[in-house]
Amino acid sequence: MKKVEVLEALKQMTIEDQLEIIETASKLIRDELAGQSQQDIKSELSLAAASEVMRSFYEQGSELASFTDLDTEDFYEHEEYA
Repeated sequence: MKKVEVLEALKQMTIEDQLEIIETASKLIRDELAGQSQQDIKSELSLAAASEVMRSFYEQGSELASFTDLDTEDFYEHEEYA
């Protein structure tokens, strides 16, 4: 059903019926948004858990950290880079 059809149908209803439809639609939308918020929270929690699992792989001295540059000196200040 298109929006225009819904609006036309609402115009033909009593004010009480219109309010009941609007309240019901609002509740459905709030419930849907609450469900999405719960999924967002679950997603964030699972990302946090995953980052904790991976932490040890990226700590200093681990195999993956051996590929990072841990030298804190600025590269452009070295005279012998070329």
